[in-house]
Amino acid sequence: MAKALTDIEKKFAEENAKDTSNQTAGMSKLHVFGNNDKYVSPHLKCWVAQPDAESKISTCVVGLIGPGTSRSLQANWNSPFEQSNLGGMFEKTGGLIQATTENTSITTLSSTQIWEGNRPHTFNLTLSFYAINDALREVMEPLRELEAMMGPNIKAGDSGGGVMEKIKSAVPGGRIPLPIILNIGRVMMIQNCVIESMSVPLDKERTKEGYLVRADVMLGISTKVMLNKENIRQTWK
Repeated sequence: MAKALTDIEKKFAEENAKDTSNQTAGMSKLHVFGNNDKYVSPHLKCWVAQPDAESKISTCVVGLIGPGTSRSLQANWNSPFEQSNLGGMFEKTGGLIQATTENTSITTLSSTQIWEGNRPHTFNLTLSFYAINDALREVMEPLRELEAMMGPNIKAGDSGGGVMEKIKSAVPGGRIPLPIILNIGRVMMIQNCVIESMSVPLDKERTKEGYLVRADVMLGISTKVMLNKENIRQTWK
């Protein structure tokens, strides 16, 4: 999958050299949306790609890494033995012993923490988009594609009838949203992630066509599972 992201970067460079009309006409199998500012270092950019069910990548969104972007990990530790001592089981007796002898029944075992697993990695990602030549391609379409990456493929009911009729005729067995791959600044590669939240500002400057000229998108992303030590090392290039 790392090779796939490298191919994305190469393809992205190729698409930058193409005419916009060729890109919109679908002449390239890989569609890259977002920032194409050649004066910005790739280490300041983030790529978001979503492989399909056959692990093929056809769509990629690239934006600048914005303020507040962070990576975090939480380990679940608990102290189950806090009350496992004389003072804890027999509070008055333990208190009396401590008051009269100035000794305590608490031991270091009482404070021992037990590991109960790690949470999946989380990424608070801010992606900045701005228009240089084409607000539709560089701002609006990246927003659309990011939102589409969160969407499932649910088998809805027939197009006719009311809402309740569609629900009644809906067929189970649709596909959940597919995982994504993050490439942050070309130094972090994180696979098997899901987009949990997305916030898009709609109050920024627009072109005469109504397209946003710039937008800072806030994404809440996490890995689907917790990562082992070696898996964590592999995400740092």
